[in-house]
Amino acid sequence: MTENPVRILIVVATSRELPETSLFDVPNLQVDTLVTGVGMVATAFHLTKKLTQKKYDLVVNVGIAGAFAESLEIGSVVQVSSDRLAELGAEDHDKFVPADEMNLIEKSDLEFNTDCRIAGLPVVSGITVNRVHGNAESIAKIRNQFNSDIESMEGAAVGFVCSKLGFQWCQIRSISNRVEPRDKSNWNIPLALKNLHHEVLVYLQKLNDEA
Repeated sequence: MTENPVRILIVVATSRELPETSLFDVPNLQVDTLVTGVGMVATAFHLTKKLTQKKYDLVVNVGIAGAFAESLEIGSVVQVSSDRLAELGAEDHDKFVPADEMNLIEKSDLEFNTDCRIAGLPVVSGITVNRVHGNAESIAKIRNQFNSDIESMEGAAVGFVCSKLGFQWCQIRSISNRVEPRDKSNWNIPLALKNLHHEVLVYLQKLNDEA
């Protein structure tokens, strides 16, 4: 390892989303990993705790996701340019009103832009939810509301913490399923994980070469 390595924190919800650390051949980087558990609450807590204990040059959120966009094939790997907390707000009869439109919080506390672009990976927008969508009616409503490409259960929580604490961050996701009426026979989590691990290792190697 070099004298002043670039400090990278890889954040995942589950250990299976993390590439095998023995494959990290990046002497110019100091790579730490954090498994937060599933969901926004666990992610916000454990990431905040970690970032108040140690400084990093870049936080990389890694995981699988569901795709709204028909152009995204199962197993494809993407970079998320912006992610939004999609469920904070109120129901108004048949409508959902986001919290920023209710003047409860600023839009900047709901939507977060990432700080890097990764050559070769498609750029998408994301929403973060507590309950992944598997019902035709709710899918139609959320697509009409936000028109996002993917959904996950942690991404915007990472963005929130990093924006509040002043850390740069990026997000890499692999598509494990389409957002459709729930049918697990259409999913391919093993393929999504395999491709995700490969692209994360490629990205770390790129960062190492540029350091």
